[in-house]
Amino acid sequence: MASSKARSRNRSARSGGARPAARTTAKPQGQAQGQKPQAANAPAAKAPAASATPQAAGSQADQAPATAQGGPGPGRAKRQAAGARPAEPLAPASPAGPPPWLQWTSFGLAILGFGVSAYETYAELSKTPLAGCPTGGNGTFDCAAVLTSSQSMVFGVFPVAVLGLIFYAVVIAIMSPWAWRIQRREVGLLRLAAMVTGMGFVMYLIYAEVVQIQQICEYCTGVHIITFLLFCITVFSAAIWGLGKTAPQAKAKAA
Repeated sequence: MASSKARSRNRSARSGGARPAARTTAKPQGQAQGQKPQAANAPAAKAPAASATPQAAGSQADQAPATAQGGPGPGRAKRQAAGARPAEPLAPASPAGPPPWLQWTSFGLAILGFGVSAYETYAELSKTPLAGCPTGGNGTFDCAAVLTSSQSMVFGVFPVAVLGLIFYAVVIAIMSPWAWRIQRREVGLLRLAAMVTGMGFVMYLIYAEVVQIQQICEYCTGVHIITFLLFCITVFSAAIWGLGKTAPQAKAKAA
């Protein structure tokens, strides 16, 4: 009897100690079970976003046939809006160089200067008097005295009239309308340098006639006036319209 009671006590003690363990272990299982529904709800939360994607794709697919059929697509609507804007008035383009009348004027003066220089060269080399020019040294004007003086020769060997002829041959080329239309800076610089040099030489010849020879040649004075006019046209054009464009700028404009 005593042994059977002891066995029943031991069984009750064992069963009582096992119950708390079962309870403690039941809590984590409950927590895990509580977390599983949350994890199961996560895909459900993503489901609306996934369902929104087909709707957006459907709207884009609806827009594509409308655009393909000539409907008001986004790009076409922008082009229509741009075409509906009123055209703004264009500002008048500034001329690229001197006006044509000024170009032809300079070209005509260059030809006239070349002709006078050629006639003076012929008269000096052939030793013939210039037409309409007084001789004899009785007045202020004496072309023969000027053309036969020591100042009429450069370094005593080269006639000034021949130098003027060569100068105006170059001036005809750079004062032609075609040279003005090139609008290259190199041509503009050559034109300006030539006229500055020519005007400097004219000032020397005037000094030689008035101070050293004390006689004036009408034909030489005519060449001096033509050179001065061309000098004024060149400087005025460079100040108003510039000397032209460099080679890279001209290529970019042509492209």
